[in-house]
Amino acid sequence: MAKSIMKDDVLNRVLSAAFTICKWSALQIFLYFIMPYLWNYEYSLEAVVSIFLYTSLYVVYWKFCPKELRFKWVVWPYIIYIVISITLSCSVNAWKASLWFNILLPLYGLACSIGCRFLQRYIKGICKTNKYGKTIVYSVAILFIVVLKFFSVFYVCQEHKSLQTETDDILERKNYLVEKLVTSPQKVLAEMPSSIGEQFQGEWALYSCSMLSAALVNLSYIYPDTKEENILYIDTLINIVISKEIRHYDAMRWNEDALESLRGDNSHVSYLSHLAWMICGYKELGGSDKYDDLLSDLCESMNRRILNSGNLNLPTYPGEAIYVPDMLVAIVALNKYADMNDNKYRSTVDKWIATAKEEWLDSTTGLLVSFLNENGEMYKSSPIKGSYSALNCYYLTFIDEEFAQSQYEKLKVLFWKDSFLSGLKEYWDRKCYMGIDIDAGPILFELSPSGTAFLTGSSTFFGDFEVRKDILKTAETAAHTVKFGDKRHYILADIALVGESIMLAMRTHAKH
Repeated sequence: MAKSIMKDDVLNRVLSAAFTICKWSALQIFLYFIMPYLWNYEYSLEAVVSIFLYTSLYVVYWKFCPKELRFKWVVWPYIIYIVISITLSCSVNAWKASLWFNILLPLYGLACSIGCRFLQRYIKGICKTNKYGKTIVYSVAILFIVVLKFFSVFYVCQEHKSLQTETDDILERKNYLVEKLVTSPQKVLAEMPSSIGEQFQGEWALYSCSMLSAALVNLSYIYPDTKEENILYIDTLINIVISKEIRHYDAMRWNEDALESLRGDNSHVSYLSHLAWMICGYKELGGSDKYDDLLSDLCESMNRRILNSGNLNLPTYPGEAIYVPDMLVAIVALNKYADMNDNKYRSTVDKWIATAKEEWLDSTTGLLVSFLNENGEMYKSSPIKGSYSALNCYYLTFIDEEFAQSQYEKLKVLFWKDSFLSGLKEYWDRKCYMGIDIDAGPILFELSPSGTAFLTGSSTFFGDFEVRKDILKTAETAAHTVKFGDKRHYILADIALVGESIMLAMRTHAKH
């Protein structure tokens, strides 16, 4: 009977210790990541392991050491921790944490422990003496986290003064995206959330590669010493996009392969235009001629199909509306090709832009419409979406700067929301404080995540750094930057990598 009781006691202590270790480790790691100003971005797997290690040693010590000996031997868990840390540092090549960091980190744990013990006593007192005690406690806890977050955003956004002060931030985000996307088609698709379905997985993979390619072109002008490696990265991205795995989403909708049917009449405009745009970027930076024949075929096919359409527009998928931003990628690609090939297809570009100015501007807002019907005509009552309009404006900067600037100013007047969380609204003519849109993202407080991100491209291009700075502050508030070694990214990139890729392309879209 006594043995059974002892076993139960030991089991209870083990379970209690395990729960306490998880609870205290989670708290410390959360606070650690929300306070970059204390660590100057010393985020690493080593730090997480170290926090878990010393927390485990002290929890086990406190649970199993006799009460009368706890304070007498209190230094021993720390000594064991230091010995293990030094051993890991000497034996594991990838262990990057410095010796001083390992030595001093437990002091952070001690500060968390003392602070929490003090708060526990204070909270108990409030709950006993005040009927609104729990409400007060929860409110203070939320306020505490908000204050920490405020300082975190303020600290990170100190870099957002110019492209030169953002160098470390931008290049470390590039490093993160290169690691994630300059790999293989299978790994790129695996990075896309499976919950969005096979079609959108393919679209997001294409967009992620395309936008990273655009960002790498931008970076080659901003930081010329990165040009040679960027050419190699774009080369790999092109090969990934050419792969059957990435082409599958488009082939699935059109019942034929886009690259095997270039002489045919079906549109495939979204896939073909992004691929052509990427190859144009590769050529612009001085890439080899190995894609020249493919680029020629892509542009000939798009140009022929656009002119044969009767309305200068092609549907992204059969039986659906014409998405104007998707068409604009094709016009951008043809315009880039014309720059490099004696104005070939320039007449198509000019004709499309002229028609857009005359026929496809919304009569109320003056903005280029988001959708056209299958016949290339405007709908009688089709919404002008912030996300689509911002993307339209971004693409227009590659074709017609004056038109793009006019669209940008109209867009800001109607869709820009200047507040604590500034950004682009998804709708200008109605309130939408919460909603879900596969293109705009989760709409919160009227703001469109993708629209706000796309607007960064135009604000950077036109030198509107006040708007750009506000957008980056909103992005940091909503997404929170984390940094590991020479790589950093928004936490939300773990859910939607395409957003990180888009944001890098937009914030580096400076005139050159």
